[in-house]
Amino acid sequence: MTTIDVIFILSFVGIWLAQFFWLVLSFGAFGYMRSVEGEREKLLAQMPDPMPAVTVLIPAHNEALVIEETLAAMTRLDYPPEQLQVLLVNDGSTDETGAIGERFAAGHPTIEVMNVPKGMGGKGKSRTLNIGMSQARGELIAVFDADNTPEPECLRLLVGVLIADPSLVAVNGKVRTRNWNDSWLTRFVAIEFVYFQWLFQAGRWYWFRLSTLMGTNYVIWRDALEMLGGFDEKSLVDDTEMSLRIFLGKRRIRWVPFAVTWEQEPDTLKVWMKQRSRWTQGNLYVTFKYFRLPIAHPMPIGLEMLANLLSYIVFLPALLISHVVFVLGILQIAGTEVSGPFSILWVISFLAYTLQMWFALNIERERPSSYLLAALSYVTYAQLFIPVTIMAVNRTVRAMVLRQDMKWDKTQRTKEKS
Repeated sequence: MTTIDVIFILSFVGIWLAQFFWLVLSFGAFGYMRSVEGEREKLLAQMPDPMPAVTVLIPAHNEALVIEETLAAMTRLDYPPEQLQVLLVNDGSTDETGAIGERFAAGHPTIEVMNVPKGMGGKGKSRTLNIGMSQARGELIAVFDADNTPEPECLRLLVGVLIADPSLVAVNGKVRTRNWNDSWLTRFVAIEFVYFQWLFQAGRWYWFRLSTLMGTNYVIWRDALEMLGGFDEKSLVDDTEMSLRIFLGKRRIRWVPFAVTWEQEPDTLKVWMKQRSRWTQGNLYVTFKYFRLPIAHPMPIGLEMLANLLSYIVFLPALLISHVVFVLGILQIAGTEVSGPFSILWVISFLAYTLQMWFALNIERERPSSYLLAALSYVTYAQLFIPVTIMAVNRTVRAMVLRQDMKWDKTQRTKEKS
């Protein structure tokens, strides 16, 4: 057996390990979907009185293109105004973000603007959230990104789920794409978000009572957040890093599919690449930070790290290697002589991926065109994660060699098409 044969077999095994894990999660997603039927209506009928006080933190740096819609959505939240504080944390914006916030604050007593002191901001979302905590009054902290427009009942439902289960320290709602029709890219992102949340959030919760924060549309007990020491300001993924610290305390986070927010996604490849590279860098940082813990805490830390391992350390490199082997064979530079039904298995892999996508889309009653895009994403959009990962690894290694903190690349907003 030649070297190219060994590489080919290892890449094939790596791809199928991840595929099998995702297939198991898809069955869990179906079970979770069935288990939450009727829960939304039951929660709304049995809300506590009075509701606990909530502070909504909205970190914002140069968000003038989207912040007006976000603040307008906050004024429509179906939550007792005397128990609600919406705090726009203006992190040194040089556009109209602060002025728009002040205008809303003047007309709505629930909305306040906190301007980050000069010299303290510009360090990323985690720093901004930590600064905002100093003026938060609620016993619960909710976080929404500056491009989010939650549905009116979203916050009430999140709070209802959280206080009903003492094992929970936080809950995360569903995130949908608001500008899905702006470009081919936003359509793919919308499909990806549906797929990811139902498989990796719902599926993991059903099998393992495990899901993670997603950076927006979540509520967490303030005392737990303070006990954990706030957000890690070195991390580019405040949500994933915080989730692992919560798991260390043997507490849980639940994903709530009927508490929905809508957000703007990047509509150009350049902005998308920067955003996803930052996310991947952040996940690599978390993996390195906690890599010793899975042995001592196989559940849930080990399981969560396994998901990261399969995605970033096993699947994507295996996929890249398989592409290289394929190209070398086409160019007749080096070919594999391993015999087996690999073409049939590739078709099965494609069908498994597509059917999982279609299942998630069917739950959301998505438009018919999404099903075609889901199938096409296997050979188009999904392949973009290879260069994203290469970019993230390069930046991570360079930062480690130079002993520098990783740079926060803010996601640029755009004016949405009507």
